[in-house]
Amino acid sequence: MSDEHDAIVAALQRAIDHGDNVQLERASAENPTWNGFPLALDGDLLLVRTLDDFFLDGFAVMRVRDLVEVRDGAAERFFHKALRAEGLLDALAPAPDVPLRSWRAVFDAVRARYRFAIVECERDDDAGFYLGELVADDDRDSAALHYIQIDGTREGAVTRVPLDEVTLVRFDERYVNLFGRHAVADDRH
Repeated sequence: MSDEHDAIVAALQRAIDHGDNVQLERASAENPTWNGFPLALDGDLLLVRTLDDFFLDGFAVMRVRDLVEVRDGAAERFFHKALRAEGLLDALAPAPDVPLRSWRAVFDAVRARYRFAIVECERDDDAGFYLGELVADDDRDSAALHYIQIDGTREGAVTRVPLDEVTLVRFDERYVNLFGRHAVADDRH
């Protein structure tokens, strides 16, 4: 492992240990920065409570190897201070128990508790974005979901996303939950 990787892991662990929010700089064209509270770290996967403009909105699991920097400077301390002063950190639900030993374990836990998720495969040549209802599946090499179209149509066919292409999984966000709650089957539209 490189010194940069070790420094990133150490910064993440400090944030987890102290309950601090950070800004994560990612090697991603789609979502290069991510703000939030790191909650758990295991191997190459990180669980984060997402922070978006003073709004705590769901969770994300991302690959540690995609991180190029972890910032915890004055801006992050100000956000933390403002959130605490507004009482927004005191009312948080406990962090979900999402095992981070593999993407398969992540998908199984998210499907069991939350049902809907966004799965992203961020590549320079062709990024994939899949919002849908996770499906129990025996295929250990892919995540299975009923994709939800932008018009709220939930496809009956199963979409498979190869686990080795997944870079980010988002769940329990307002956006995901609204789509999931109001989507209808493709034969009902």
